[in-house]
Amino acid sequence: MAIQKPAPLMIGNKAYYTLTSYDPVEVEVIVPFITDEEVELALGSLLEDEGGTVENLSDPDWIAKHFEGLRSTDELHRVLRARLREMNAQFAEDQKRDKCMVALAERLGQSVPPEHVAAVRAGIYANFKQRAAANGMTMDEFVAKGGIPNSEFEAMLDAQAIQTSEIDAALDAYAHEKKLSVEEREFGPLLGMKPDDVKDLIKQARAAGRYEDIRGAALRAKAGEAVVAECSCTYHHESEDEAAERLKMLRDLMANG
Repeated sequence: MAIQKPAPLMIGNKAYYTLTSYDPVEVEVIVPFITDEEVELALGSLLEDEGGTVENLSDPDWIAKHFEGLRSTDELHRVLRARLREMNAQFAEDQKRDKCMVALAERLGQSVPPEHVAAVRAGIYANFKQRAAANGMTMDEFVAKGGIPNSEFEAMLDAQAIQTSEIDAALDAYAHEKKLSVEEREFGPLLGMKPDDVKDLIKQARAAGRYEDIRGAALRAKAGEAVVAECSCTYHHESEDEAAERLKMLRDLMANG
C-alpha cells in the first residue's frame, strides 16, 4: 500500500512543495533499432502518398519525378533509413525528457490537492474538446474514433491529470530550491510560442488576472530544461531481436484493436 503523502504548505491558493532530493535524476532511454520491415513500411506509405505502387519502383524516371534527386529503390531505402534514424534520435530525446519529469515527480514530498488535480484535468479535457471541434466532431465522436470505451478515456484523463499535476509540483519545488527566475522575454522560447502570440497571451492573462499562471508555466519549462540538462542518462540501443519483438507486439495490438 502506497504511503499517503502530507498536504503541501498552502499560502492563499498557492501550494509549496519539496523534493526528497535535488540531485540529478537517473534515467535509461531506449534507442530503437531500424529494421528492414520498418523501412519497407515507410516506403509503402510514401508510395501511397504519391499514388504509386511497388511496380513503379522499377522505373527510374517515375522515381525521379516523384522523389527529387533519386532514381532507384536502393537510394530510396538509404534516404528512408536516414530519415528514420533522425526520427529515432528525436524519439530518444523526447523519451529522455518524459522520463526525467516522471523521475523528478517521484521525489515529491507532498500530495497535490484534489482541487489542483481537478483544474489540470479540466484543462486537459478542454484541449481534447478543442481538437474534436477542429475536426468537426463532438467529444463522444472523438473518443469513439480513438477506439477506446468512454470509461477508459475517463480513466486515462484521471491518470494524466495526476501525473501532470505531480510533475508541475515537482518542477515548482525544483525551481524554488535552485532559485530559478524567468523574465518576460523568455516566455516565448520557453513556451514554444511566437512573439506576437506571446504578447496577445500576456495581454489576455493580465486582463483576466492570470498573469502568474503564464509566468509559472514558463518557470516550470525552464526548470524542466535544467533537470534534463543535468540528468544522468543511459542510452540502451535496441538489439535486432528486441526490435523484432517490439514490431510483433505492435502488429498483435493492431490486429486485436
